[in-house]
Amino acid sequence: MRIRGVWLAVAVVGTLVLGDRLFPPPALPAYSVQVFDNRGELLGASLTADDKWRLRTRLDHVNPDLLRAIVYKEDRWFLLHHGVNPYAVLRAVWSNISSGRRVSGASTITMQLARLLEPDERSYFVKLREMIRALQLEIRYSKPEILERYVSLLPMGGNIEGVASASWIYFNRPPEKLSLAQATALAIIPNNPNRLRLDRSSAEVEKETRRWLRRFLADGVFDSSTLRSALEEDFTVARSALPQRAPHFTLFARERAQSDLVHTTLDPAVQDAAERLLWNHVQRVMTDGVRNGAVLVIDNDSLSIAAWCGSADFADAFNQGQVDGVRAVRSPGSTLKPFLYARAFDEGALTPRMRLLDIPSDFGGYMPENYDATYTGDVTVRDALLQSLNVPAVRELARQGVGPFITWLTAAGFQGIGAAREKLGLSLILGGCGVTLEQLTRASSMFARAGALQNLRYINSDRLGQARQILSPAAAFLVTEILSGHERPDLPAELRATSRLPRFAWKTGTSYGKRDAWAIGWNARYTVGVWMGNFSGEGAPHLSGAEMAVPLLVDIFDAIDEQSEKHVPLRPKNVGRREVCARTGLLPADRCAEVVEDWYIERCSPNRRCELLRPFMLSADRSMHFCMDCVPDSSTVEEWYPVYDPELAVWFDVNRVSIPKPPPHNPACTMRMSGEGPRVISPSPEYTYYIERGAGQQIMLQAASSAGVKKQYWYVDGKLHATVGNGEKTFFTPTAKEHRVTCMDDAGRKSRLSVRFSFY
Repeated sequence: MRIRGVWLAVAVVGTLVLGDRLFPPPALPAYSVQVFDNRGELLGASLTADDKWRLRTRLDHVNPDLLRAIVYKEDRWFLLHHGVNPYAVLRAVWSNISSGRRVSGASTITMQLARLLEPDERSYFVKLREMIRALQLEIRYSKPEILERYVSLLPMGGNIEGVASASWIYFNRPPEKLSLAQATALAIIPNNPNRLRLDRSSAEVEKETRRWLRRFLADGVFDSSTLRSALEEDFTVARSALPQRAPHFTLFARERAQSDLVHTTLDPAVQDAAERLLWNHVQRVMTDGVRNGAVLVIDNDSLSIAAWCGSADFADAFNQGQVDGVRAVRSPGSTLKPFLYARAFDEGALTPRMRLLDIPSDFGGYMPENYDATYTGDVTVRDALLQSLNVPAVRELARQGVGPFITWLTAAGFQGIGAAREKLGLSLILGGCGVTLEQLTRASSMFARAGALQNLRYINSDRLGQARQILSPAAAFLVTEILSGHERPDLPAELRATSRLPRFAWKTGTSYGKRDAWAIGWNARYTVGVWMGNFSGEGAPHLSGAEMAVPLLVDIFDAIDEQSEKHVPLRPKNVGRREVCARTGLLPADRCAEVVEDWYIERCSPNRRCELLRPFMLSADRSMHFCMDCVPDSSTVEEWYPVYDPELAVWFDVNRVSIPKPPPHNPACTMRMSGEGPRVISPSPEYTYYIERGAGQQIMLQAASSAGVKKQYWYVDGKLHATVGNGEKTFFTPTAKEHRVTCMDDAGRKSRLSVRFSFY
């Protein structure tokens, strides 16, 4: 008998388990995606696929009075039964039989949840199914989980489901901040959500709410003084929209969401400040034809997004406010120059006080110009970066190579540049490429983080990943030190008079046609990116990084980092100071007249001695100088003169810059002077020149020779083409796909090259 009983029990349990597996309860419907800031406050939410406002209601984020009211009203024995209350069922059956009609349904909260998951016409069969489903739910979920799902799915009228949705839409507040009267109102709406809709019949809801409050008072459910206050509460209701804070970031976070509850890193205080300052700034500059902007703020410690403003006003359809300027691809102007020079520091090619040529240059027909169309001859790396000079940057990129630099930028997060590799050339360092504000700001954070690049954190669950050392800490520090000063041309005049400016480094950029204005700034705490412009691509006369973006950048740092003076990147141990020649930036020689201090990287920066001044043997009357082949045995005087790069020497001559020069070479010397031939400035053998047939296009011939050379002789395909002075230009018309070009100076030294042409 016992064995039969055991087998019977096993059979029953097996049947129940099998039935549960074969006929599981319906899956929970999809919730609206909710996005929260780093304090847990709601940024925004979305409709579900079936167009419902169905916000998951978390019990720890609900006023306990609301839960108590619902449980007391719907199922007082909720915590004691296992989905079905036998006493309530028997009482309902007796009441319905004795009255001859359905008076009570005996539904527990778990049974009501089953009905919400599987709605159907009411009948005894459906009621039996609800009981079975309730038992299944009780097996699967704990009581708090059942209650949470129940209050998340309660019908609240129209397309509103759940008390969290109703709390925001009817009372414009989160469910944890509901008053007792408001909580009671939400507890009664599900009884008849079509009739008791707060946005349609608030008077009827108010009447029913007060009835239940008096019942709670009579039953002692809540404190009497609290209930009396609730009975006197003003019951004004107006349907509200759910929060729409940081809309561009909220949309972005929803795209990355792995669940319906998205907890982001956004700092509401920083976001509010950035939004307010951006909006105010755009209002001020609209009269200048600039109608939009974007701001991104990164917390350097955690690499989390602290603020994300995709436009000045998301609702401004006329100015395309729904475009996300943080992710839009735009021309970066000069904002990539810090990366170029940092890479040169890391290579050991440059130090801040070393000199770069700043003269008109031809790169296979591409002739970049400085912003103001002027040149200085040569300039320190420091000043080239501070003044954002174009020609030195293009020449440095040509030295490094476009391909290697693109590979480096791709590793630094500029994927768009890497994808467009085949279409890019030297102009990319001046903005001839596409980047996003997000990419540019993230990459710039390396300067504040000792050259380390990591993933950004948008959502709390995001992982930083392994840090990659894209720059050395030393190179990052040198760039930051150069760009941290306030004595610079891209600081607007109105800010120069300000007694207190926040401490940070920054770089500006302006795209071709004045369509984009950038300012990227950083200190040890934050990296901030600012873009100003028009999403239509329309330019504006005053749209420049210095004039439009820097004032906003300064305001943002001033608002979010009151102790910016303390947030200065530390100097790496291998970075030091040393004396260098003021004229060349190299280690001083004995005859260097002036020395200055310069930063350098130990065991990396170049240690060359300055060789600008060189000895010349002069005649006693100083009317001529002698080479080693013609120097006489006596009656000579040694004098020292600067010997500049031939290109620079030519520029000095053309622009009448007075520099000390040795007297002419001995005219009686019959020997050819030793040394290299003329340095050909144009054309270049590294490029293919594209020529339009029949257009009469000409190619410039120009070369620079050493001091003392007066004449240069140009040959094309072995025939004399022109005789010019040192550094003078001449032109020829190409007629073949390749020409052999030779330049010879009056000392007999030659330079030869082959130049390629493509006709179309």
